Formats: sequence, structure tokens, C-alpha cells
Amino acid sequence: MALITYLDVVDLWFKVKERGAAYAAKKLVSDTETRIKSTWNEDDLPGSNWWQVHEVRERWNELITGSKTKIYPDYVTEKWFTNTYNLNMLSIGCGTGQRELEFAVHPNFASIDAFDIAPKAIDDANKTANERGITNCNFFVGDVYNDQWPIEHYDVVLFHSSLHHFKNIDTILQKVKYTLKPTGLVIINEYVGANRFQFSDSRKKTVNNIYKTEVPATFKTRKNSPTIKSNVYFPGLLRMVISDPSEAVESATILPLMEKHFKLVEQKNYGGNLLTFILKDIAHHFNKPEALPTLQKLFKLEDELLKQEQQSDFVFAVYQNN
Repeated sequence: MALITYLDVVDLWFKVKERGAAYAAKKLVSDTETRIKSTWNEDDLPGSNWWQVHEVRERWNELITGSKTKIYPDYVTEKWFTNTYNLNMLSIGCGTGQRELEFAVHPNFASIDAFDIAPKAIDDANKTANERGITNCNFFVGDVYNDQWPIEHYDVVLFHSSLHHFKNIDTILQKVKYTLKPTGLVIINEYVGANRFQFSDSRKKTVNNIYKTEVPATFKTRKNSPTIKSNVYFPGLLRMVISDPSEAVESATILPLMEKHFKLVEQKNYGGNLLTFILKDIAHHFNKPEALPTLQKLFKLEDELLKQEQQSDFVFAVYQNN
């Protein structure tokens, strides 16, 4: 387990170049909560990551919902809440509220309470809700560790890319269990892979070999830079803690702890084992038509890696209160 890797140096260089020295300075403050808030209060800034590739998002949709064009809030509502109304949802760590607003357009939901630690993200969520005329979403700044939620109140609790940012997950899930109705559901769409992205040597070797042999040189230039991404590098532990102390802190415990507290009723694996780091910094190339054959080959190779490793770094799942 490396404390510092080459990726840490490269990533810091490009972020300082894009965002200025003040960005790096904020990451060197000693207070953990301040570093976390600084990460999630950032505006959308230049980047090139796997979730920005249109075909990647269609792949997620297809693996989760069975259709490239159907997003999971629509799928969940149709499958689990047909002819069920006046539902109350709690979303924990909602960010800018995109998924919550996608649920809110369905008449099944009377109210959606959604909170996040980052004030700017909540301001953006409220602004979007107002612009769309959505009135059944209550976005507010909250603290998952200290806030108290009403007992047996919510029909649905949602974690969308938030649960892997929390420590003491076991305690949080106990709180969720108490606030969920006896027949309620918990929905997760989460990174559940290695803590702090500290993958095995065999995983790193496999990903790097595929990158070197399957990605053409024309797709290896970094976004907003003439430099070439010659290898796939993985983050060191020190960089992970300094940049965002909340990132993947207990991610590997999520699935076992979910099954400890709730009954699994549906799970869909959608990968990330290969694509996350292969596409980092170069994903912008893969929205071009000429990159589609390479992307399709990478999809096939990721499917093979999923079978080989018998696990998926990213999972959509639905659980029922016991």
C-alpha cells in the first residue's frame, strides 16, 4: 500500500494548473471537515472522467434497468412503487440533487427530504428545483452523524454515491433502520470497491496492460494539455486522505453491512473495475464517433474482468427493511 504514487504528483500538478494554488492550499488545512466541505463545495471544473462518456452512462442504464435510455429513478419507481402514492423519501448526501429531482417528478412521491454537508451544493439543488417548478423536494444542509430522523417515517432511503464517503457505516445504517418504515426500501447506487482505492497489485497490473495494448495513442492526450498519459497510475493513500478524507473510507464494508441490517431484493453490478482509471483524464476522447470501437472493446474486457474477479466496484441495489 503506497503512501504516495506518481499519479498523486501528476494529479496535483494538473489541478493546481486548472484551479490555482488556492485549491492546493485548501487541501493542506488540518481540519478534516473543512477539507471535505472544500471538495464538495467546488464548482464544476475541467475534468475528464468515465461518467462523462455518453456510452458509459448508457451502459450503466442498460446494466441496471435493461434499457440504455431508462434512468434508474424511473426504473425503481415503475418496478417497486406502481400504484403506490404518498411516499416519503430521505436522501442522505444528495449533492446537487439530480437524482432526487428525477424521483420527484413521479407523482408517487409526496415529499423528498434531501441533505448534504456542502452548503453550495444545497443552494444549487434548491435553485434547480425552483427553475423546474418542483415543490416536493426539501433540500437542506445536514449532518449524517448528528441529525436525528423521525422513527418509522420514510418509505424509501436513498444513497446515491454518498454512502462510500461515510465512516461508521454500521452506526449510520442502524439510524436508517429506525427511520425506515417496517416495509420500507433502501436504495444504493455506490462505489463498493477497495477502501481508499488501494487495489491489489494484480488488478493494477491487469488494468495497465489493457491500457497499453488496447487504447490507441491518439486517445491518450490529457484534457486541456498536450501531455500523454503513458500509464495508468493509482492514487497513494496519503493523497486520498489529504484531498478528500471522506473518499472511500469504508467502501469495502458497504455490502456486508447492508446485508447485516436489511434484506437484499435486487442487485445490479455495473463495473468500473477497468474503466474508472483507464478513462481518467482522457475520457473526453471517447465521446467521439471514432473512439466507439475502442470503447466497445473496453466494455467487453471489463465484463471479462468482472467475471474473473467475481466482484464489481460499482453496484446498484435495493434492500427491504427486515
